[in-house]
Amino acid sequence: MSVLRSWLLVGVLLLAALAPAPASRAQEPPPADATGAVAVPWSALSAEERQVLEPVHRTWDQLPPATQQRLRRGAQRWATLTPEQRAQVEQRFRKWNSLTPEQRAQLRERYERFRQLPPEQQQRIRQAFKRFGALPPEQRDRLRERFLQMSPAERRAFLEGAEAQNRAGVLREFFQSLPPEERRPTRQMLMSLTPEQRRAFQRTWRGLPPEERDAYRRRLLSMSPEERAAELERTPPSPR
Repeated sequence: MSVLRSWLLVGVLLLAALAPAPASRAQEPPPADATGAVAVPWSALSAEERQVLEPVHRTWDQLPPATQQRLRRGAQRWATLTPEQRAQVEQRFRKWNSLTPEQRAQLRERYERFRQLPPEQQQRIRQAFKRFGALPPEQRDRLRERFLQMSPAERRAFLEGAEAQNRAGVLREFFQSLPPEERRPTRQMLMSLTPEQRRAFQRTWRGLPPEERDAYRRRLLSMSPEERAAELERTPPSPR
């Protein structure tokens, strides 16, 4: 394997990881970094993992534990990919490597915002990307070009409009999932809440297993406005 391809594979593995605890020596647990990630001894890797990670064998012990774990997850995932999927990952890495530091920072920030979204919204975004990827290449290029030609204010307005449309779609799906006779009372209840109370309802509702959400909503419906406000005020605030 050439030096260029070796380092390309290392980067690819890091990207692949983004998408058993190691064996410790007797009476000397592997060190952990400030994030709590535990170091992975090279000897703890499987033969397949060591083969894929050979380009970083000599420097493995100097890598931060979090990086070791990401590379290990990447090696495990790499082994499950088809040749076509591996080619796609390599293409994404080459594209990433061509970006400026500012562009990479922007993408990292977007990825962190994506990770903080509720699972349902993450799934809708993935589906939207799949629909975009299914478009003919010429149509995708036209849409990209149109977006790139927008001014910063136009892009912001476009994204805000898309987000508003997404929120409207979420509400529509929510109400359509309710029994017809409960849609109007639920809408009236939500409209009677303050913005902070609505956010508290959303946090609790999304955090419940799907089979428990209706019971929670009906319990709030059965309460008086004062009881409902007190219940929602007990909801822990969202992390900053």
